[in-house]
Amino acid sequence: MIAALALLAAVQAAPQPAVAGFYVVDQMEMGGALELQPSGHFRYQFDYGAVSESAEGDWTFDGTTVRLTSNPMPKLPGFNVERDDPAPPGQLYVAVDNPDMSWTPLTVELKVDGFKQPVLVYAEDDGRVNAPEGRRILSVRMLMPAQETGDDAVTLSGPGGHRLLFKPEANDIGKAAFHSEPLALKGSAMIMHHYDAEILFRRAKP
Repeated sequence: MIAALALLAAVQAAPQPAVAGFYVVDQMEMGGALELQPSGHFRYQFDYGAVSESAEGDWTFDGTTVRLTSNPMPKLPGFNVERDDPAPPGQLYVAVDNPDMSWTPLTVELKVDGFKQPVLVYAEDDGRVNAPEGRRILSVRMLMPAQETGDDAVTLSGPGGHRLLFKPEANDIGKAAFHSEPLALKGSAMIMHHYDAEILFRRAKP
């Protein structure tokens, strides 16, 4: 009985020929494609505003949902702290050292004294980061634009202020890191929720 149940679960999780195929995105300001190969391998491309990403890997289908897992898993964008200079007590400034990449505003994730959850904050034009309600900032994590990814948070110790200079790490920029990313079936199409948007992949006509 156990062996039969295991075989049934494997069959349900295996790619299905009826779902395998080529899908395209045709929405306002969006473009992309998804290929689900019968072998269980997928290829993906998506463009949305300033975002352009691709991926490949493995896919499964349980009868209602297709799930994508990148393989190999790309290295996500992140930052190293290059410098930590003093600033007036209680003040925090951030900057990014990369002449080939510039964006505004800089986005950071703060751990703030008295707050249970991290807080997303935009730095001012001069790099100043203000904590909500004037609370003390315990740690800061620089985030990549649109992707909300970054390295481990930098703990801010002592009563003094900080001027942090971050340098981007080498990474697989433009590669999506999917971990069982779900796509729900909608007739012959599939829906992915990504970048706070609903992306509709329609099956391409033969």
